[in-house]
Amino acid sequence: MSTIGASDWFKKATHFGYARISTDKQSADDKRQMDVKKKKTIVRQMKQVNDALKLQGLPQVKPENWFVEVASGRKRDRTEWMKLRAAALAHDGQAFVVVKDPSRWARNTNAAVIAWDELMQKEVPVYAVIDGIQTGTNKDVRPQEALMFLLTSGFGAFVSDVQGKKSDAGVVRQREEGAMAGKGTSLFPFARRDPLMVYRENTDMLSRPRGGKTALKNAIGDLSMPDGMKATSANNLLQREEARQEKLIPSKYKEWLDFRQLMRERLIRLDSDPWAGGGNSQGKLDYKANALLRMSGNYLKSPWLYPQPTQAFLDDVELNFAEYISDKDTKRRGKRRV
Repeated sequence: MSTIGASDWFKKATHFGYARISTDKQSADDKRQMDVKKKKTIVRQMKQVNDALKLQGLPQVKPENWFVEVASGRKRDRTEWMKLRAAALAHDGQAFVVVKDPSRWARNTNAAVIAWDELMQKEVPVYAVIDGIQTGTNKDVRPQEALMFLLTSGFGAFVSDVQGKKSDAGVVRQREEGAMAGKGTSLFPFARRDPLMVYRENTDMLSRPRGGKTALKNAIGDLSMPDGMKATSANNLLQREEARQEKLIPSKYKEWLDFRQLMRERLIRLDSDPWAGGGNSQGKLDYKANALLRMSGNYLKSPWLYPQPTQAFLDDVELNFAEYISDKDTKRRGKRRV
């Protein structure tokens, strides 16, 4: 059985290094850095490769021989990946390709084998330096290592598929929990009186011979302002409340009402009412509040169509708000760096 690991001739050969991160694995800092070679994750990966080479008594990859990119390992047409292979094939003399681990080479087993096969024909192996395994060449056949390389790459592809399915499931779950595409109606957390409570306490006005709906709308405005609902806007409140009363049985309506109050209390604690003006008392955007309302908005609007988000789920939204805010907020937050 042949020795596993780096070949002796690696010490005098030219190293071609390849580093890659997936688009969805970039940190906020990496996304802000436009120069791929300066992205922290890429820099760290390159250093891991060079440090491992040094520990194994091998020369480090020269800066000009690095090929790095942000791309999915499942793609067959990665620009730098193809440039790397072209450079290695065109090289006059002994050479090998070095990657941190097989998953950096590819997360697609078919593409992985096809790509390293053409290199093998030119006697250029691919070496996963952290794992200490290589694909071998036509003259230095290493079936055991090639199998290990392939299995590790295949496991990477499997994990990628699982992660993709989990991500898709996460999107579905978030939408089921109440992810809202647009903006909803304020819960008026800072109103003198909650407009909805004013309505509920004065519904008898609707049956009075004089005043009726107009008197009720005026009461809502008078008792909830400032920071409440204007009388001229109360029509929507009346219509939405009538729909809820019609579609929800009393116990479900009570659940919705209690949930709404808990959401108001969260907004009060965060000192924010995004659906009213978009900021907090200092005029700043509060992304936690934005995320909370986005993820509960559909239920708040149409509780007969959507399940109620659990408080544990909302705790997670508040804690990891960056994962739940809208694309618009993500871009805005990145630019403002807050």
